[in-house]
Order: sequence, then structure tokens, then C-alpha cells
Amino acid sequence: MLEAEAIGQPGQRRFRLIAGVGLDLVSLWMEKEQLQALGLAIEQLFEQLRLAGLVRSRISEQPAARTAPLPPDLPEYVVGKMAIGYDEEHQRIAIFAHDIEQDEDDDPVFAGRASLPAAKALARQIAQVIAAGRPRCPRCGAVIGPEGHVCPHDNGHLPLE
Repeated sequence: MLEAEAIGQPGQRRFRLIAGVGLDLVSLWMEKEQLQALGLAIEQLFEQLRLAGLVRSRISEQPAARTAPLPPDLPEYVVGKMAIGYDEEHQRIAIFAHDIEQDEDDDPVFAGRASLPAAKALARQIAQVIAAGRPRCPRCGAVIGPEGHVCPHDNGHLPLE
């Protein structure tokens, strides 16, 4: 199972990846930018594999729907760094996550492999989770909070009403 989610209200959300098989799951907490980078890295890896002729241009997605609630004693880690790769022999995407408190030489706290359709579905789910946050100003890119936004391109002036 690979599932990305955001918990909380936009502007105060926490992001995590739930990964594992059956009831052997871990919760990998990360920053929004880390989760977004993981989704982009998966998409870029697919493009590289397609250009190398290792995968078809169209891979159907196979989202893993959660069928049961998460166990209460789910191991949790805060991700410091992640890596992905491709296991050509088994045609799977490999994902590795290191806890923020680990030494660089330590083994990852999570090492798993996902089918190509499951990885494709994860990349799409990550994009949806990221997009569900606060909107961004089309001019300056800053987030627009519930109280509004004064864009620097307006030189501190609000639009006339």
C-alpha cells in the first residue's frame, strides 16, 4: 500500500506517506515540499524509463484503496531524505526513506517496492494532495490565505473595488 495524505486545514496541514503491505505499515511524515518532490521524481523516472524503452508509454493506474483503518500502533518516522530507483528485474519502483535523526550510513527506515501502476497512482495522488492546499497568487506565487493577499506586484496597493 502506498498512500499520500494531508491532515489538517490548508495552511496548517501535515503530510505523510503510508507505506507497507497488509498490516505491516509505516507512517512517513514529511514536509509538503518533500512529498511534492517525491511525486515529481516518480513522474520523471517514468519519463526516463519510457525514453529508454523500458516501459510502455501508457501505464494504467492501480490505486491502492485503504480497506481497513490504520493500526493504532503504526510506526512513525520523520523523513530526512528519500531516494527512488527502478528495479529492472522485477519492473518495480523502489522507494527508500531515512529518518531525520539517522546517521547517513544507517539503513533506511523504509525500503519498499511498488508496481508501476501503483507508483503511477501514487504520483497522481500526491499531485491531488498538494493541489488541495491554499491557492497561490498567479502573479507572485505566494500563498493566498483566508484573509486575502497583498501582492508585491501591486506595490502594496489593494485593487479598487
